[in-house]
Amino acid sequence: MPDEPRVVIVGAGPAGLVLAWLLHRAHVPFLLVEQLTQAEVGTQPKAGIVEYRTVELLRREGIADAPGAPLAFDAENRRVEFRTPLTSHLLDYADLTGDRPHYVFPQHRLVAEIAATLVAEGAPLAFSHRVVEVGADQRIVVEGPDGGRRTLAPDVVVGADGAASPVARAMAGHVETLDRRVPARWLVVATASPPLVGHTIYGIHPRGYAAHLRRGPQETRFYLEVPAETGADDWPHDAIRAELAERFGMPGALDGVALAGVDALDLRTRVTTPMQYGRLVLAGDAAHLITPAGGKGMNLAVADAVELAHGLIEADDGDDRRLQAYSDTRLPVIWRAQAFSDWFLRILTARSADALDDESAAAFVHGTREAWVRAVRDDAGMAHWFAHAYAGVDPRALDATGGAPQDR
Repeated sequence: MPDEPRVVIVGAGPAGLVLAWLLHRAHVPFLLVEQLTQAEVGTQPKAGIVEYRTVELLRREGIADAPGAPLAFDAENRRVEFRTPLTSHLLDYADLTGDRPHYVFPQHRLVAEIAATLVAEGAPLAFSHRVVEVGADQRIVVEGPDGGRRTLAPDVVVGADGAASPVARAMAGHVETLDRRVPARWLVVATASPPLVGHTIYGIHPRGYAAHLRRGPQETRFYLEVPAETGADDWPHDAIRAELAERFGMPGALDGVALAGVDALDLRTRVTTPMQYGRLVLAGDAAHLITPAGGKGMNLAVADAVELAHGLIEADDGDDRRLQAYSDTRLPVIWRAQAFSDWFLRILTARSADALDDESAAAFVHGTREAWVRAVRDDAGMAHWFAHAYAGVDPRALDATGGAPQDR
């Protein structure tokens, strides 16, 4: 652990580790503090889809697909299929966006591989340590696995450790936190089995939403919308398999598929504005939560980290203008992602606030869901807009050759 790090990063998720990698390459003295062990960090299954622009950003920064880079992206996801009881539509969004696919790359692999590279290079990553106090003056207290404590006074403290970040708590009263709970619960179902098909499936069913998401050659994740009063223990594995198959319109498709894990996920959204107060700064889930609809969370975290890293590197050279503008740079992009995710969630989920206890309202809500799927199928303009928003490309930014500058 360095004696006087200029930057302390709290949390070894995508944002924290990408930030650490870039600071390490720029020789900015830092310390990353993570309460989990290194092995535990690499086994937390979460997101799994990486946008084309995120991969391009990681390539430009030397983190991916380069000699000595920790990441290599090759498994593409180019199509998404909508299935309802009345219709099915397979959309090639990569084709509509000028060959901009997603890449299948589970988050736990991303953090494990970046962490392993940094550890091998002797970078200051303090696993099994936790931050027990953060002051508004940037002084922090770090506790080690033996209970011993050290007080550090870095120039900047970055909270990149999720919704319960102590850095975010220290900023309370100085920033605004806009928080909303969504009236829906999903079961997150992991299987150690090949995907059913080579693309994403969204099941839009009157009883609720279901998703089929590729995570690797022998790894698949499913989402299943369930009543909020039920949890993982209320759903036997046979019932989960049958319900997923029903909502996909694929009878028997999951027969014999072993479920490796089932967890319940309650949906909520949050944006902290601004994302910095003095020299306390937030990135990733510590700054904003977004629903899984559209797969934007990990991508926002990586982009936060890259922008923040450049601000910190320039500040280390005496110019802090980019660091001071960090929130103003990132928040418009974050709000646009929130807007798309919120809209998409209304198509996916059956249990909107208007349809929880009213059968007629529930039927009305499903009618609008069907209508949106038909619009994406039948309206070329709608399909074009959805493909770009889903893939993470702003259609207004396309130039005459079909290229698009990437958001920071």
